[in-house]
Amino acid sequence: MAFLITPTSELEAVNECLENIGQSPVSTIAGDLGVDTQIALNFVRKVNRELQSSGWYWNIEKNYPLTPGGDGNILLPSNTLAVDTTGVDASRDIIQRGSRLYDRDNHSYTFTGVVYVELTVGLPFEELPETARRYISLRAARIFEDRIDGASSNADSADEQGALINLQADQLRTEDLNVLSGSYSMFTTLNRTR
Repeated sequence: MAFLITPTSELEAVNECLENIGQSPVSTIAGDLGVDTQIALNFVRKVNRELQSSGWYWNIEKNYPLTPGGDGNILLPSNTLAVDTTGVDASRDIIQRGSRLYDRDNHSYTFTGVVYVELTVGLPFEELPETARRYISLRAARIFEDRIDGASSNADSADEQGALINLQADQLRTEDLNVLSGSYSMFTTLNRTR
């Protein structure tokens, strides 16, 4: 039977944490968990939320239309981590307050039309790219070991740094940035006429 390479699971991330303190791996993260397993799972989820709050190509919805309800309020999806107006609404001073949008210019929660935003959403672990899963696993394991045993190794820090570099490279690769065509000043320089 061939070995099938699959993305890191949340269970594997928890087991990485447990391995860092010399604990045996667990076979499930559902139901009644032991204390160390529950703490490890909490660290994995905290690091996941922390990472996603920064906004990456895989958890940002661009030019996302939000429509007011019957009362004029715009409720945000429950997994919203950050919101910023964009497109035709970019100059409006609208922010997130709790689970609703708030218009700071008009001091109101009431809106009369669609508002376009860039929405940063929190995704489940299994919906993340492998580079993000690996970074979350290594960072959570290092923090977990530091908090439980009081120290983490230089190898753990180096592994975490390497995973962050891979994650950032993945971000840059996906954004298709180009110094020659992605800048207005460079565009005008390259497209000069005589």
